[in-house]
Amino acid sequence: MTTCDTPVLQIRPWHDEVIDACGFEPASGYVELCWLPILGPSTIWLCRRLVAGLTAKPDGYAIGLTELAESLGLGTGTGRNAPINRTIARLVRFGMARHEAPDILAVRRRLPPLVLPQVQRLSPRLQQAHAHLLARHQRHPAAS
Repeated sequence: MTTCDTPVLQIRPWHDEVIDACGFEPASGYVELCWLPILGPSTIWLCRRLVAGLTAKPDGYAIGLTELAESLGLGTGTGRNAPINRTIARLVRFGMARHEAPDILAVRRRLPPLVLPQVQRLSPRLQQAHAHLLARHQRHPAAS
């Protein structure tokens, strides 16, 4: 995390050959239907925003934490318990990002498929959607 003295976060790509090959774009229907109930909307929007930045600047970029928080509707606070820091922590806890240093965040460009315990947390309708979307993705990964 950053401190109030240095509210800038360096965003870097997290290269993972397996997830990069078989994962899902953050703006995909799979992520919206399957990851959204697990991660929550703020975390999904954060992931999308950070990955969009990596699309524009593949080697990484710096982003002001206050600006990022405000742009996501998470206020302007950057303290330890501020919504932006809790949202970043959730992204890290679920393995979508990792801290490489206090002010450097490596972010996955693609999200992995849910694991079985996560699928079991979904409603029956979303479990069916998960199975359908995953099967389609496995047949045609470029289309996802």
